[in-house]
Amino acid sequence: MSFLSRVLITAMTLFTLSGCSIIYMQMGWVVYDLTDRHVTPYTMTIDDVGVACSTTQGLQPLINAFTRVTSTDDLANLMMNMMAGSCAEEAAVEESLAYIRAFKNQNINEAKDARVREKRQYAIAATRQYRAYQHMVDEFGEPGEKCPRLNHDEGVYWTLGNLAGLQSVLNDLKAQSVVNVPKDIAMKAVRGLQCLDNEEYWGVPAAASAGLKILMPDSSDESASDPWVELETASRTATENGVRLAHAVEILVADGGGHTDRVKEAIRRHAASLKTNPSHRDYRLLDVVASRQIRAVSDRMWTDATGSRTPVGEFGTFWDDVDESAAPVMDIDDLLD
Repeated sequence: MSFLSRVLITAMTLFTLSGCSIIYMQMGWVVYDLTDRHVTPYTMTIDDVGVACSTTQGLQPLINAFTRVTSTDDLANLMMNMMAGSCAEEAAVEESLAYIRAFKNQNINEAKDARVREKRQYAIAATRQYRAYQHMVDEFGEPGEKCPRLNHDEGVYWTLGNLAGLQSVLNDLKAQSVVNVPKDIAMKAVRGLQCLDNEEYWGVPAAASAGLKILMPDSSDESASDPWVELETASRTATENGVRLAHAVEILVADGGGHTDRVKEAIRRHAASLKTNPSHRDYRLLDVVASRQIRAVSDRMWTDATGSRTPVGEFGTFWDDVDESAAPVMDIDDLLD
């Protein structure tokens, strides 16, 4: 083959590859735009968490493959990693219930193995949630230093990214800190949420602030109002808006502090609100995810007490409730007198 022929073939090859790269790049931006404008908003309107888990995990390789020819879509990755983290969190809850049942049955080997499986799932959840937080930082900057200028939709991503940061810290602790999520993210995230209007973002900023005061009382002003009252107020705001993320914050804070009576009362309020206030149509998925996190606490409490999770149709009730409507039971001794 002549030198000229080799030059022509090389030039044609480079032109073809260059053309493919341009096509891939254009396709990448189309996929990013479709995801940000339609896929993500639509996914937030559905109430099937299983479908949302499959969708987000299935889309991740496709969307991120285009980062080889375009930039990273941080907003899409924030949502996908947060949702994937919630899915791993739910798997961890199932393993924790398996641990309780095995322990109650004195099946020590199964209990130990279930605990290991639980910690592995929490590690996966923490890893994904930490990635979601990092994508938020890449898009908007580090929280806690100054407040970014955000429109409403960007504020939703900011809310979810900061919540993902908080969850990544908590879940890493449950996994024995194998992910090494920086612990200072929790404080940064709470400060970051204070950049948002409390009413517009479903009471989450107030709930996060009150939760921090309870978990870290040294960080709050003694003259400040009762943080438990603040949490309940934030939960009422969440109920009115139909996005009950603040309910989950209230219950997780109370549960983490061992306040069983407060946990029960908050779960009752949450279950009652589901019957009176529908989910926000644009953020139905967030409301459902919050409910599932709360139901996980209920399931653990029921399993601890009875060996099985919350019975079907009885979410918001507890095994030791007294049925005041039941007729009084006659003592057989009274008949013998």
